[in-house]
Amino acid sequence: MSEAPTLRSILLRTVPVWLGLVALLAVSVLLAYRPLGPWNAALAFGIAGTQALLVAVPFMRLDTANALDRLTAACGLFWLAILFTLTLADVFARLAEG
Repeated sequence: MSEAPTLRSILLRTVPVWLGLVALLAVSVLLAYRPLGPWNAALAFGIAGTQALLVAVPFMRLDTANALDRLTAACGLFWLAILFTLTLADVFARLAEG
């Protein structure tokens, strides 16, 4: 049987993730006030993807998950990549029009 996690091990796992998420939130807020043209959307999607990865790996325990759980997460990320690509294509098409 595995031992129950201690408070120290939980904090060592979650505090760096929380700090990373807060840092990415600060970068996202700063980018909202910067006129970077079409790069605003691309950077925002990149930050959102990084935040999703920071949540998925430690909290969903994908680093120690079995193959089926990893495959399910990969399929979700693949679908998310398709949606991001279609959204970016729409944004770039609208920018090219006007």
